[in-house]
Amino acid sequence: MIIVVSDVHLAQHPNDLEVKKDDQEFEDFLKQIAGDQLRDGGHLVLLGDVVDFWRRDFAKALMETADIFSKLTSFNTSVNVHYIAGNHDFFMLKLYERLAPKFPFANVSKSVSLQDGEIKFFFIHGYQLEVLANPFYKSQTSYESFSENLCLYGDDTGNAASKLWDAFQTSKSLFEGLMRLPTDISGTLKSMMKSPEERLEGDHKVKSFIDQLAASKARTLYLGAERDDVLVFGHTHDHDSSYDAVNRVVNTGSWKKSPCEDYRFLEIKDGRVTVKAFR
Repeated sequence: MIIVVSDVHLAQHPNDLEVKKDDQEFEDFLKQIAGDQLRDGGHLVLLGDVVDFWRRDFAKALMETADIFSKLTSFNTSVNVHYIAGNHDFFMLKLYERLAPKFPFANVSKSVSLQDGEIKFFFIHGYQLEVLANPFYKSQTSYESFSENLCLYGDDTGNAASKLWDAFQTSKSLFEGLMRLPTDISGTLKSMMKSPEERLEGDHKVKSFIDQLAASKARTLYLGAERDDVLVFGHTHDHDSSYDAVNRVVNTGSWKKSPCEDYRFLEIKDGRVTVKAFR
């Protein structure tokens, strides 16, 4: 049994009652699966953007979600918890690097491969697909650097993008040789912080291209998945996620983060994928 949940965005607005409700629902969800689907063991895949370090000081966010992380680290020993880094919690990779092997999860990584029944699954957060869908600049290294730095700006997120652009300007080599840069690179970086509707459904229709990239057989070349793997990703907060058995791909949706209106998660049992809603 594999349970997958993505884009919870814990602690993103500490004084927002709706956010607090969503966070409490996630804690209740963990209690339920611990006593039900994962009672006898299995895998829990946290598919990135579980905590929102872009909008909150990461130290404060971790303290505010201490009860949830206590639940995550108290599953029985036959449950493996896999933490996939998303763009909003990319700094988890650094925390893992510093504390492993004492870190409380089975692993923290950019991707993980698991098998259930006869089927192999390849899990990524999905920001990688947005980078590929960008019509101007396709450097995953630069995107990840920007993501990690945003995690370190504490509560000063209002100025973070501008400050990072000023820092990037000192290293012109990042952009050397590129012929299709946007006219306003600073604005492009700031756009990363917009909601999925604003960011992915704009002039370039990036969301549609992301879905095409995810479904393409060529993904073995740009994502590292094996040919017959089922690709599982999140990131876009998909509001109508479903399993595409033909192209072997599924989007997790999100934990009621717009435009997704449900507390979505995936249940994978005996190789069968089911998109579910908590409550």
